[in-house]
Formats: sequence, C-alpha cells, structure tokens
Amino acid sequence: MFSFFRQPYPLNELTLSRSLFLSFLFGGIIAFSLIVFQPFGSYNWHDPSKNLILGGYGGVAALSVFLNFYAFRKLLPTLFTETRWTVGREIFWNLGHFSTAGFLCTAYGAAVGVMSFSLAQVTYMTLIAFLMGIVPAVLLVLLNYVFMLQKYKPLAPPAKPEPVLTVQPVATPLLTLTAENDRDTFSLPLQDLLFIEADDNYCTVYFLDNGKPNKKLLRSSLSRLENQIATDKVVRCHRSYLVNLQQVTQVSGNAQGYKLHFEQIELAVPVARSSSSVVKSAFAAA
Repeated sequence: MFSFFRQPYPLNELTLSRSLFLSFLFGGIIAFSLIVFQPFGSYNWHDPSKNLILGGYGGVAALSVFLNFYAFRKLLPTLFTETRWTVGREIFWNLGHFSTAGFLCTAYGAAVGVMSFSLAQVTYMTLIAFLMGIVPAVLLVLLNYVFMLQKYKPLAPPAKPEPVLTVQPVATPLLTLTAENDRDTFSLPLQDLLFIEADDNYCTVYFLDNGKPNKKLLRSSLSRLENQIATDKVVRCHRSYLVNLQQVTQVSGNAQGYKLHFEQIELAVPVARSSSSVVKSAFAAA
C-alpha cells in the first residue's frame, strides 16, 4: 500500500493565466454551493448580507487555490521537482491546501464580523474545508494517476533495419555540429549519436566512440544544434534533449511520461508530456 504512494506522479506547472482561471472557477463553485445549499448550519443564520458574505468565502477559496497551486510553487521551487514528485506528495499537498483555506476563511470571517479569530476557529474551518474537499482531492489524483499510466504505456522501440548485402559499401552520413562561435566544430557519424543534452549555454553530445559511450561539450543552444541536424530520426523530445531514435532500445513509461533508454549508457532521456505524440508517431513510422 505504502509503495503506491511512492509511485511517480506528474507535477503540473500551471501558467499564471490558467492558474487564475482555475482559481476563479473553483471559487465560483464554492460560492454557488454555499449560497444555494447553505451547508454546515448556515441555513439557520440570518443576516441581510448573508448571500454576499457567503459568496465572499468563494473569493477566499479562489485565493487559497491560487496560493497553493501557483504562488507557493514559485516561491519554493526546490520543493517542487518532478523527479521527486509522487502520488503521496500530490495527495499531501492537496490536503495541505485545506490548512491554508481554513486560516484564510477564519481571517475573512473575523474581518466581516461573523466569527472570532482563534486557534479553535481556525481548526474548525480547516475541518470544514477538509470535509468538503477530501473526497474529490484524493479521487481526482487516483483517477488521473490511472489515466496517465494508461496513456504512457511502454512502447516498442524502432525496429532495427535488416542488413542489406551489397557490393559497394554504403556511405555513412556524417553529422557536423558547430558551436556558438562558429569556429569549434564536432563531427561524428550520424548513427553514432545517442542524444544531446542542454544545460544553460552549453550542450553535451553523447555518442558512441568505437562502440563505447563518450561525450563532447559544446558551447551552444540546443535550438542551434537542432537546426544543424537534417534528419527526422533525431527529434526534440524535451526542452533540454535531442535524441537519436535509432539508438533507443527501450521506452519505459509511468504517470510522469516516457523515458528513452539506450543499450550503451545508463542515463535515460525524459520525454516531455507535450512531446509524447512526436515520439509515438516516430516509433509508429519506424
């Protein structure tokens, strides 16, 4: 059971505009539910501004969602790395959202004069938020996890072409990569390229040298090197990686997406979820 909570889970990084949209949408749903259904005894409370005050809790909910799913992630980036993100972390973070909601709801209630601000009241409001959100918070994570597992099932790597007997030797395409200064170059047979990894202003070229893995550092952007490679067998599968699909021997998958593996090296290349269709179509065409 506990091993399930340690399974990899995708860490979704929302843009500011999408975060604001989802925050207002969630806040609107909460405001509508409070005004229409008036749960937790609020139907017994009478005040001329009742609906306005209840609707204000929707605004508080929207602020809480924005803080937890955008602002806090920007302020604490080291806590949110996809390589360490798991099902358990996702559920725990979603549940932690209720503490923020409980605190903000109590502060709002004290500001509009409907409750006192105290630890007991914060605990009570947190419990209410927990009861309202525990089921969807956990259920949505589990459903999304199952969906992602189905979406990113392991793929069969491209089939190796059968050797063709010929009298004349076939020329091996040569790939030449030029650095940013237009002077430093690196040439290798295209078939020996494994992948290229970008790191700030440098790129590391992983390749085979007499059948053994080796690497070469070039000062260049990944986009610049990508424009120098004229073949559909080398694809951009991630913002930081170009990969030679002909060298891929295994394609593993989990809820976070695909990873490409090579026979001669232990490093695995991640595939961005936005690029999964590119990799799928390339394998299907192989």
